[in-house]
Amino acid sequence: MGDARSAWEPTMIIDGLQINDWSREVIRTVRSGGVNIVHATVGVWEDLGGAMTRIGAFRNLCRQNSDIVRIVGSVDEIRQAVADDVLGIVLGFQNSTMLGDDPEMAQMFADVGVRVVQLTYNIANHLGSSCWEPRDAGLTRVGHRMVEALNDAGVLIDISHVGDVTGLDAVHASALPIAVTHGNQRSFCDSPRNKPDAVIDAVAGRGGVIGCTLYPLFMGGADVTLNEYCSMLAALADRVGAEHVAIGSDAVVGWQSDALGWMRSGRWDRPEPSEIPVFPPWPAWFSGPQDFANLAHGLDEIGFSEVERDGVMGGNWLRLFETVFRGTAD
Repeated sequence: MGDARSAWEPTMIIDGLQINDWSREVIRTVRSGGVNIVHATVGVWEDLGGAMTRIGAFRNLCRQNSDIVRIVGSVDEIRQAVADDVLGIVLGFQNSTMLGDDPEMAQMFADVGVRVVQLTYNIANHLGSSCWEPRDAGLTRVGHRMVEALNDAGVLIDISHVGDVTGLDAVHASALPIAVTHGNQRSFCDSPRNKPDAVIDAVAGRGGVIGCTLYPLFMGGADVTLNEYCSMLAALADRVGAEHVAIGSDAVVGWQSDALGWMRSGRWDRPEPSEIPVFPPWPAWFSGPQDFANLAHGLDEIGFSEVERDGVMGGNWLRLFETVFRGTAD
C-alpha cells in the first residue's frame, strides 16, 4: 500500500449495506457522516406482496423527502445524486423469499428499482443454504437458474449471509462479479457469518467486492479498536487487492431496541420475551454512519494510499455497480 495522507477530502462515500428504520431524521443522520450512497435493505422475511409493500413505502418516503433523498438504479443516477447533494439509495433484499421459485421475478423487481439480492438470509431457502445451517448442500437447481436471471436483470448477487458451499457455487455460477456486502474475514472474527479465505479469494478473483462490516458481533465486539479494524482491511487488501475491499457497515439506525428479534428470526423462531435479543453496543469510533470520517482517517494511518482509501470508501462499490447494473462483464 502507498503512503498515508494526513487530511481527507471526501469524494464519494458508498455504504455497502444499511438496514435502517428510515425517516427524514435517519436520512439526515446518514448524510451527516458524508455518506452519499447507501445500499438499503427493503426486504428480509417478506413474501412477494410484503416486499412490494416495503418498496412502495420507501418510494413514498423518497417522494415526501425529495430534497434530501432519492432511489438510484444506475451509475449515472448515482453520480447525479452526488452532484445534487442528496442521499442516493440502492434498493436491495437480504433474502430471496420474495422471488419464490420464479426466476422471472428477478427482472420484475429490477423494474421497480431493486438492484441487490442476497440469495439467503438466516435460514436455508429454495436457492441454497444460509451460513447458520448445520449442513450446506450448495446452490440448488433453481438457485442456478435464479443466478442467471439476476445476471440478466443487472442485479448484484450478495452472499453475506449465505453458506460457504452455496456461496462458492454462486461465485462460479454467476457470469458477473458478486459481492459480500457486509461481512469480514473469518480469520479476524470467528463467526459463521464471516467468510473463509476460500470464499473471499473466489469473490475477488471474479472481480467482486468484499464490504467489511462494522456490526459489533462480526468484528469482535465494541472493544475492537479503529487500528485493529483498519489492520484487517489492510490485510485483506494485501491478500486480494485493495480494489476488492470496501465498507458495508450493516448500520441499524432508528429501530426500537426489540426490533433485532424480527430481523434475526422472522416467523420461524419464537423466543420467550426474556430471550429476545437487543442491539449490541457499537465501538466509540463508529457509533453509526455519522462516523464514516473516522474510517478514512484510520485507513490513512494504517498506510492506504489516497487512491486505495477512496476506493475502499466508495470507489470500489461504484466500479462494481457499473459492471453489474449494466448487466455486462468486463
